[in-house]
Amino acid sequence: MSINISLEEAQERVLNHTSRLAPESVPILEALGRVSAEDLYADSDLPAVQQSAVDGYAVASAGEGGMDKYYIVGHLCLGDNPQVPLKPGQAMGVLTGGNLPSGTIAVVPHEKVQIQDDYLEAMEVIKAGNNIKQAGEDYVQGDLLVARGSVISPGHIGLLAAYGKESICVYRKPRVAVLCLSRHVIPWQLKPEPGQIRDSNGPLLSALVRQDGGLLVAAKTVGKDETSVKTVALDLLQQADILIITGGTYTKGDSEARLLMEDLGAEILYWDVPIQPGSHTGASVLNSRLLFALSGNPGACAVGYQLFVVPALLAMQGLTPRLQCLKARCSNGFAKKAGSRRFVRGRVSWDEQGWEVTVLPGQKPSMLRSLVNCNALIDIPANSPPVEIGQEVSILLLAGMERNK
Repeated sequence: MSINISLEEAQERVLNHTSRLAPESVPILEALGRVSAEDLYADSDLPAVQQSAVDGYAVASAGEGGMDKYYIVGHLCLGDNPQVPLKPGQAMGVLTGGNLPSGTIAVVPHEKVQIQDDYLEAMEVIKAGNNIKQAGEDYVQGDLLVARGSVISPGHIGLLAAYGKESICVYRKPRVAVLCLSRHVIPWQLKPEPGQIRDSNGPLLSALVRQDGGLLVAAKTVGKDETSVKTVALDLLQQADILIITGGTYTKGDSEARLLMEDLGAEILYWDVPIQPGSHTGASVLNSRLLFALSGNPGACAVGYQLFVVPALLAMQGLTPRLQCLKARCSNGFAKKAGSRRFVRGRVSWDEQGWEVTVLPGQKPSMLRSLVNCNALIDIPANSPPVEIGQEVSILLLAGMERNK
Protein backbone atom coordinates (compact mmCIF):
# COMPACT_ATOMS: atom_id res chain seq x y z
CA MET A 1 0.00 0.00 0.00
CA SER A 2 1.40 3.37 -1.05
CA ILE A 3 1.21 6.45 1.12
CA ASN A 4 1.11 9.99 -0.25
CA ILE A 5 1.49 9.20 -3.93
CA SER A 6 0.69 11.96 -6.42
CA LEU A 7 -2.78 12.57 -7.77
CA GLU A 8 -1.68 11.61 -11.28
CA GLU A 9 -0.12 8.34 -10.10
CA ALA A 10 -3.27 7.47 -8.16
CA GLN A 11 -5.40 8.16 -11.23
CA GLU A 12 -3.11 6.02 -13.39
CA ARG A 13 -3.37 3.10 -10.98
CA VAL A 14 -7.15 3.29 -11.15
CA LEU A 15 -7.16 3.44 -14.96
CA ASN A 16 -4.81 0.43 -15.14
CA HIS A 17 -7.62 -1.55 -13.50
CA THR A 18 -10.45 -0.03 -15.53
CA SER A 19 -11.88 -1.73 -18.61
CA ARG A 20 -14.35 -0.46 -21.15
CA LEU A 21 -17.74 -2.05 -20.52
CA ALA A 22 -19.50 -4.41 -22.90
CA PRO A 23 -21.74 -2.94 -25.62
CA GLU A 24 -25.51 -3.20 -25.69
CA SER A 25 -28.17 -2.28 -28.24
CA VAL A 26 -30.66 0.45 -27.32
CA PRO A 27 -33.48 2.15 -29.27
CA ILE A 28 -32.28 5.40 -30.83
CA LEU A 29 -34.77 7.40 -28.75
CA GLU A 30 -33.02 6.12 -25.62
CA ALA A 31 -29.50 6.72 -26.93
CA LEU A 32 -29.10 10.43 -26.12
CA GLY A 33 -25.87 10.99 -24.20
CA ARG A 34 -24.75 7.39 -24.61
CA VAL A 35 -21.43 6.46 -26.24
CA SER A 36 -21.49 4.66 -29.57
CA ALA A 37 -19.76 1.27 -29.57
CA GLU A 38 -19.77 0.98 -33.36
CA ASP A 39 -19.09 2.85 -36.58
CA LEU A 40 -22.27 3.38 -38.59
CA TYR A 41 -22.13 4.18 -42.30
CA ALA A 42 -24.69 5.52 -44.78
CA ASP A 43 -26.23 2.73 -46.83
CA SER A 44 -27.65 5.19 -49.37
CA ASP A 45 -27.49 8.81 -50.42
CA LEU A 46 -29.33 11.46 -48.40
CA PRO A 47 -31.51 12.66 -49.98
CA ALA A 48 -31.84 9.61 -52.19
CA VAL A 49 -33.05 11.63 -55.20
CA GLN A 50 -33.26 15.26 -56.27
CA GLN A 51 -35.80 17.23 -54.23
CA SER A 52 -37.21 20.72 -54.31
CA ALA A 53 -35.93 23.17 -51.72
CA VAL A 54 -38.92 25.52 -52.14
CA ASP A 55 -42.56 25.61 -53.17
CA GLY A 56 -42.55 26.56 -56.82
CA TYR A 57 -42.06 25.17 -60.31
CA ALA A 58 -39.51 22.71 -61.62
CA VAL A 59 -38.33 23.84 -65.03
CA ALA A 60 -36.48 22.04 -67.78
CA SER A 61 -34.05 23.63 -70.20
CA ALA A 62 -35.41 26.38 -72.40
CA GLY A 63 -37.52 25.42 -75.40
CA GLU A 64 -36.89 26.08 -79.05
CA GLY A 65 -35.47 29.48 -79.73
CA GLY A 66 -34.43 29.86 -76.08
CA MET A 67 -37.85 31.22 -75.07
CA ASP A 68 -38.16 32.05 -71.34
CA LYS A 69 -41.73 30.77 -71.12
CA TYR A 70 -42.50 27.25 -69.93
CA TYR A 71 -45.63 25.20 -70.43
CA ILE A 72 -46.99 23.85 -67.13
CA VAL A 73 -47.64 20.14 -67.62
CA GLY A 74 -48.96 19.40 -64.11
CA HIS A 75 -48.52 19.69 -60.37
CA LEU A 76 -46.92 17.24 -57.94
CA CYS A 77 -48.08 16.62 -54.37
CA LEU A 78 -45.76 15.55 -51.56
CA GLY A 79 -45.20 11.84 -51.80
CA ASP A 80 -45.68 11.72 -55.58
CA ASN A 81 -42.95 9.94 -57.50
CA PRO A 82 -42.80 11.55 -60.95
CA GLN A 83 -42.42 9.04 -63.76
CA VAL A 84 -42.53 11.29 -66.81
CA PRO A 85 -39.46 13.49 -67.43
CA LEU A 86 -39.72 17.17 -68.19
CA LYS A 87 -38.99 18.09 -71.77
CA PRO A 88 -37.34 21.34 -72.87
CA GLY A 89 -39.71 24.24 -72.39
CA GLN A 90 -41.84 22.46 -69.77
CA ALA A 91 -42.49 23.17 -66.08
CA MET A 92 -44.22 21.33 -63.24
CA GLY A 93 -45.54 22.58 -59.91
CA VAL A 94 -43.62 21.15 -56.92
CA LEU A 95 -43.60 21.47 -53.12
CA THR A 96 -40.71 21.78 -50.64
CA GLY A 97 -39.13 18.38 -50.06
CA GLY A 98 -40.94 16.76 -52.97
CA ASN A 99 -39.15 14.62 -55.55
CA LEU A 100 -38.33 16.31 -58.83
CA PRO A 101 -38.99 14.88 -62.28
CA SER A 102 -35.96 13.99 -64.33
CA GLY A 103 -35.00 16.73 -66.73
CA THR A 104 -35.33 19.43 -64.05
CA ILE A 105 -32.50 21.97 -64.17
CA ALA A 106 -33.82 24.40 -61.52
CA VAL A 107 -36.80 25.26 -59.34
CA VAL A 108 -38.31 28.75 -59.47
CA PRO A 109 -40.13 29.89 -56.28
CA HIS A 110 -43.83 30.46 -56.83
CA GLU A 111 -43.49 34.12 -55.83
CA LYS A 112 -40.97 34.60 -58.66
CA VAL A 113 -43.21 33.56 -61.55
CA GLN A 114 -46.06 34.95 -63.59
CA ILE A 115 -48.59 32.51 -65.03
CA GLN A 116 -50.92 33.08 -67.94
CA ASP A 117 -52.83 30.47 -69.96
CA ASP A 118 -50.82 27.56 -68.46
CA TYR A 119 -47.55 29.21 -69.37
CA LEU A 120 -45.00 30.26 -66.78
CA GLU A 121 -42.64 33.17 -67.11
CA ALA A 122 -39.82 33.52 -64.58
CA MET A 123 -39.24 36.89 -62.94
CA GLU A 124 -35.62 36.04 -62.18
CA VAL A 125 -32.70 34.62 -64.07
CA ILE A 126 -32.88 30.85 -64.05
CA LYS A 127 -29.58 29.29 -63.04
CA ALA A 128 -28.98 25.55 -63.24
CA GLY A 129 -29.19 23.94 -59.80
CA ASN A 130 -31.12 26.77 -58.13
CA ASN A 131 -33.38 25.60 -55.27
CA ILE A 132 -32.59 21.93 -55.80
CA LYS A 133 -31.54 19.57 -53.02
CA GLN A 134 -29.17 17.35 -54.93
CA ALA A 135 -29.14 13.60 -54.32
CA GLY A 136 -26.46 12.90 -51.72
CA GLU A 137 -25.81 16.57 -50.91
CA ASP A 138 -26.15 15.80 -47.17
CA TYR A 139 -24.57 12.34 -47.06
CA VAL A 140 -23.49 9.95 -49.78
CA GLN A 141 -23.51 6.18 -49.56
CA GLY A 142 -20.52 5.04 -47.50
CA ASP A 143 -20.18 8.23 -45.45
CA LEU A 144 -19.54 7.79 -41.71
CA LEU A 145 -22.72 8.67 -39.80
CA VAL A 146 -21.62 7.91 -36.23
CA ALA A 147 -18.06 7.11 -35.16
CA ARG A 148 -17.36 4.67 -32.36
CA GLY A 149 -16.71 6.64 -29.18
CA SER A 150 -19.06 9.48 -30.16
CA VAL A 151 -21.45 10.81 -27.53
CA ILE A 152 -24.86 10.52 -29.15
CA SER A 153 -26.41 13.95 -29.69
CA PRO A 154 -29.91 14.99 -30.82
CA GLY A 155 -28.37 15.52 -34.27
CA HIS A 156 -27.16 11.93 -34.35
CA ILE A 157 -30.63 10.71 -33.42
CA GLY A 158 -32.24 12.73 -36.20
CA LEU A 159 -29.67 11.40 -38.67
CA LEU A 160 -30.19 7.80 -37.60
CA ALA A 161 -33.95 8.26 -37.94
CA ALA A 162 -33.48 9.65 -41.47
CA TYR A 163 -31.77 6.35 -42.33
CA GLY A 164 -34.41 4.23 -40.61
CA LYS A 165 -32.08 2.99 -37.87
CA GLU A 166 -34.20 1.73 -34.99
CA SER A 167 -31.35 1.01 -32.59
CA ILE A 168 -27.66 1.64 -32.02
CA CYS A 169 -24.97 -0.27 -30.19
CA VAL A 170 -23.61 1.73 -27.21
CA TYR A 171 -21.39 0.94 -24.25
CA ARG A 172 -23.23 -0.15 -21.15
CA LYS A 173 -23.68 2.48 -18.47
CA PRO A 174 -21.37 1.96 -15.48
CA ARG A 175 -23.38 0.82 -12.47
CA VAL A 176 -22.47 2.67 -9.29
CA ALA A 177 -23.43 2.03 -5.67
CA VAL A 178 -22.86 4.30 -2.67
CA LEU A 179 -22.19 3.17 0.90
CA CYS A 180 -22.16 5.76 3.70
CA LEU A 181 -20.26 4.74 6.83
CA SER A 182 -21.64 6.70 9.76
CA ARG A 183 -23.73 6.23 12.86
CA HIS A 184 -25.13 9.75 12.85
CA VAL A 185 -26.10 10.06 9.16
CA ILE A 186 -29.68 9.12 8.30
CA PRO A 187 -31.55 8.89 4.95
CA TRP A 188 -32.30 12.37 3.64
CA GLN A 189 -36.08 11.81 3.66
CA LEU A 190 -36.16 11.35 7.46
CA LYS A 191 -36.25 13.96 10.19
CA PRO A 192 -32.99 13.94 12.18
CA GLU A 193 -32.94 13.55 15.93
CA PRO A 194 -30.47 15.61 18.00
CA GLY A 195 -26.96 14.59 16.97
CA GLN A 196 -28.06 13.25 13.56
CA ILE A 197 -27.72 14.75 10.08
CA ARG A 198 -29.38 13.96 6.76
CA ASP A 199 -27.41 12.20 4.05
CA SER A 200 -26.59 14.66 1.27
CA ASN A 201 -23.72 12.70 -0.25
CA GLY A 202 -25.94 9.91 -1.57
CA PRO A 203 -28.24 12.20 -3.59
CA LEU A 204 -25.26 14.38 -4.60
CA LEU A 205 -23.32 11.40 -5.95
CA SER A 206 -26.44 10.02 -7.61
CA ALA A 207 -26.85 13.24 -9.59
CA LEU A 208 -23.14 13.43 -10.46
CA VAL A 209 -23.08 9.81 -11.62
CA ARG A 210 -26.10 10.34 -13.89
CA GLN A 211 -24.55 13.51 -15.30
CA ASP A 212 -21.41 11.58 -16.18
CA GLY A 213 -23.20 8.73 -17.93
CA GLY A 214 -23.43 6.27 -15.06
CA LEU A 215 -26.35 4.60 -13.33
CA LEU A 216 -26.78 4.67 -9.55
CA VAL A 217 -28.12 1.24 -8.56
CA ALA A 218 -28.21 1.63 -4.77
CA ALA A 219 -27.30 3.92 -1.88
CA LYS A 220 -27.04 2.57 1.67
CA THR A 221 -26.21 4.09 5.04
CA VAL A 222 -24.79 1.80 7.75
CA GLY A 223 -23.33 2.15 11.23
CA LYS A 224 -20.19 0.54 12.60
CA ASP A 225 -21.39 -3.03 13.09
CA GLU A 226 -18.57 -4.79 11.19
CA THR A 227 -20.69 -7.80 10.23
CA SER A 228 -23.55 -5.77 8.77
CA VAL A 229 -21.20 -3.35 6.99
CA LYS A 230 -19.37 -6.17 5.23
CA THR A 231 -22.63 -7.88 4.30
CA VAL A 232 -24.06 -4.68 2.83
CA ALA A 233 -20.84 -3.96 0.94
CA LEU A 234 -20.77 -7.44 -0.60
CA ASP A 235 -24.40 -7.07 -1.66
CA LEU A 236 -23.68 -3.71 -3.31
CA LEU A 237 -20.64 -5.12 -5.11
CA GLN A 238 -22.88 -7.77 -6.66
CA GLN A 239 -24.91 -4.99 -8.25
CA ALA A 240 -22.25 -2.47 -9.24
CA ASP A 241 -19.11 -1.90 -11.28
CA ILE A 242 -18.04 0.84 -8.85
CA LEU A 243 -18.67 1.13 -5.11
CA ILE A 244 -18.17 4.57 -3.57
CA ILE A 245 -17.69 4.57 0.19
CA THR A 246 -18.19 7.91 1.90
CA GLY A 247 -17.22 8.67 5.48
CA GLY A 248 -14.98 6.52 7.66
CA THR A 249 -11.91 7.59 5.71
CA TYR A 250 -9.96 8.74 8.77
CA THR A 251 -10.89 8.20 12.42
CA LYS A 252 -8.47 8.25 15.36
CA GLY A 253 -5.48 7.52 13.17
CA ASP A 254 -7.15 4.71 11.26
CA SER A 255 -9.64 4.31 8.44
CA GLU A 256 -12.83 2.28 8.65
CA ALA A 257 -13.15 2.41 4.85
CA ARG A 258 -9.67 0.99 4.33
CA LEU A 259 -10.22 -1.71 6.95
CA LEU A 260 -13.48 -2.63 5.21
CA MET A 261 -11.72 -2.92 1.86
CA GLU A 262 -9.05 -5.14 3.39
CA ASP A 263 -11.69 -7.27 5.13
CA LEU A 264 -13.41 -7.74 1.78
CA GLY A 265 -10.12 -8.97 0.30
CA ALA A 266 -9.76 -6.02 -2.08
CA GLU A 267 -6.36 -5.01 -3.45
CA ILE A 268 -5.50 -1.50 -2.27
CA LEU A 269 -4.38 0.65 -5.23
CA TYR A 270 -3.45 3.73 -3.21
CA TRP A 271 -4.23 5.40 0.09
CA ASP A 272 -3.78 9.05 1.07
CA VAL A 273 -3.11 11.59 -1.67
CA PRO A 274 -1.67 14.99 -0.61
CA ILE A 275 -4.49 17.20 -1.85
CA GLN A 276 -7.03 19.44 -0.19
CA PRO A 277 -9.85 18.93 0.43
CA GLY A 278 -10.05 15.19 1.09
CA SER A 279 -6.48 13.95 1.46
CA HIS A 280 -7.55 10.80 3.31
CA THR A 281 -8.87 8.98 0.27
CA GLY A 282 -8.16 5.66 -1.35
CA ALA A 283 -9.16 3.07 -3.91
CA SER A 284 -9.03 -0.68 -4.33
CA VAL A 285 -10.12 -3.40 -6.75
CA LEU A 286 -12.01 -6.61 -6.04
CA ASN A 287 -12.97 -9.05 -8.80
CA SER A 288 -12.71 -6.27 -11.42
CA ARG A 289 -14.95 -4.00 -9.29
CA LEU A 290 -13.51 -0.65 -8.27
CA LEU A 291 -13.98 0.64 -4.72
CA PHE A 292 -13.36 4.30 -3.84
CA ALA A 293 -13.19 5.81 -0.37
CA LEU A 294 -14.19 9.49 -0.31
CA SER A 295 -14.57 11.99 2.48
CA GLY A 296 -17.87 12.24 4.31
CA ASN A 297 -17.71 16.03 4.02
CA PRO A 298 -19.79 16.95 0.95
CA GLY A 299 -17.36 19.51 -0.48
CA ALA A 300 -14.43 17.12 -0.20
CA CYS A 301 -16.59 14.22 -1.38
CA ALA A 302 -17.48 16.09 -4.59
CA VAL A 303 -13.83 16.99 -5.28
CA GLY A 304 -12.71 13.40 -4.70
CA TYR A 305 -15.45 12.15 -7.00
CA GLN A 306 -14.34 14.46 -9.82
CA LEU A 307 -10.64 13.62 -9.46
CA PHE A 308 -10.80 9.87 -8.89
CA VAL A 309 -14.18 8.41 -9.86
CA VAL A 310 -14.90 10.41 -13.02
CA PRO A 311 -11.82 9.13 -14.94
CA ALA A 312 -12.94 5.55 -14.28
CA LEU A 313 -16.53 6.32 -15.32
CA LEU A 314 -15.34 7.90 -18.57
CA ALA A 315 -12.93 5.07 -19.37
CA MET A 316 -15.66 2.46 -18.82
CA GLN A 317 -17.74 4.23 -21.47
CA GLY A 318 -14.92 4.41 -23.99
CA LEU A 319 -14.34 8.15 -23.44
CA THR A 320 -11.07 9.99 -22.82
CA PRO A 321 -10.54 9.60 -19.05
CA ARG A 322 -9.16 13.05 -18.46
CA LEU A 323 -10.78 16.31 -17.42
CA GLN A 324 -9.91 19.15 -19.77
CA CYS A 325 -7.27 21.51 -18.35
CA LEU A 326 -7.34 25.20 -19.30
CA LYS A 327 -5.87 28.50 -18.19
CA ALA A 328 -8.22 31.18 -16.85
CA ARG A 329 -7.94 34.47 -15.03
CA CYS A 330 -9.31 34.47 -11.50
CA SER A 331 -11.87 37.24 -11.05
CA ASN A 332 -11.82 37.42 -7.25
CA GLY A 333 -8.68 35.64 -6.03
CA PHE A 334 -8.26 33.15 -3.18
CA ALA A 335 -6.80 34.46 0.08
CA LYS A 336 -5.38 31.24 1.56
CA LYS A 337 -1.89 29.87 1.13
CA ALA A 338 -1.70 26.33 -0.21
CA GLY A 339 0.31 23.87 1.86
CA SER A 340 -0.81 20.80 -0.03
CA ARG A 341 -2.06 20.92 -3.60
CA ARG A 342 -5.52 22.43 -3.36
CA PHE A 343 -8.60 22.17 -5.58
CA VAL A 344 -10.89 25.16 -5.20
CA ARG A 345 -14.48 25.01 -6.46
CA GLY A 346 -15.16 27.66 -9.08
CA ARG A 347 -17.50 28.91 -11.76
CA VAL A 348 -15.89 29.35 -15.17
CA SER A 349 -17.27 31.35 -18.08
CA TRP A 350 -16.06 32.77 -21.38
CA ASP A 351 -15.97 36.42 -22.36
CA GLU A 352 -14.18 38.57 -24.93
CA GLN A 353 -10.94 38.27 -22.95
CA GLY A 354 -11.06 34.48 -22.68
CA TRP A 355 -11.82 32.11 -19.81
CA GLU A 356 -12.60 33.65 -16.42
CA VAL A 357 -13.10 31.71 -13.21
CA THR A 358 -14.71 32.91 -9.99
CA VAL A 359 -13.94 31.32 -6.63
CA LEU A 360 -17.29 30.31 -5.18
CA PRO A 361 -18.24 30.99 -1.57
CA GLY A 362 -18.31 28.13 0.92
CA GLN A 363 -14.94 26.45 0.36
CA LYS A 364 -14.88 24.53 3.65
CA PRO A 365 -14.95 20.75 3.02
CA SER A 366 -18.12 20.48 5.10
CA MET A 367 -20.05 23.07 3.07
CA LEU A 368 -22.40 22.52 0.13
CA ARG A 369 -22.67 26.16 -1.00
CA SER A 370 -19.71 26.04 -3.41
CA LEU A 371 -21.16 23.01 -5.21
CA VAL A 372 -24.36 24.72 -6.36
CA ASN A 373 -22.83 26.59 -9.34
CA CYS A 374 -19.55 24.71 -9.61
CA ASN A 375 -18.40 23.74 -13.10
CA ALA A 376 -14.62 23.83 -12.63
CA LEU A 377 -11.87 23.08 -10.14
CA ILE A 378 -9.03 25.57 -9.71
CA ASP A 379 -5.79 23.59 -9.40
CA ILE A 380 -3.48 25.44 -6.99
CA PRO A 381 0.00 23.86 -6.63
CA ALA A 382 1.43 22.98 -3.24
CA ASN A 383 3.22 25.74 -1.31
CA SER A 384 1.56 28.49 -3.37
CA PRO A 385 0.90 31.99 -2.05
CA PRO A 386 -2.66 33.35 -2.11
CA VAL A 387 -4.16 33.77 -5.59
CA GLU A 388 -4.41 37.43 -6.58
CA ILE A 389 -7.34 39.03 -8.39
CA GLY A 390 -6.75 38.73 -12.13
CA GLN A 391 -4.04 36.08 -11.74
CA GLU A 392 -3.89 33.30 -14.32
CA VAL A 393 -4.67 29.89 -12.84
CA SER A 394 -5.05 26.33 -14.08
CA ILE A 395 -8.58 24.94 -14.08
CA LEU A 396 -10.15 21.55 -14.72
CA LEU A 397 -13.44 21.65 -16.61
CA LEU A 398 -15.78 19.21 -14.95
CA ALA A 399 -17.35 16.40 -16.96
CA GLY A 400 -20.77 17.39 -18.20
CA MET A 401 -19.87 21.08 -18.41
CA GLU A 402 -20.64 21.26 -22.15
CA ARG A 403 -24.22 20.29 -21.31
CA ASN A 404 -24.41 22.92 -18.59
CA LYS A 405 -23.06 26.02 -20.38
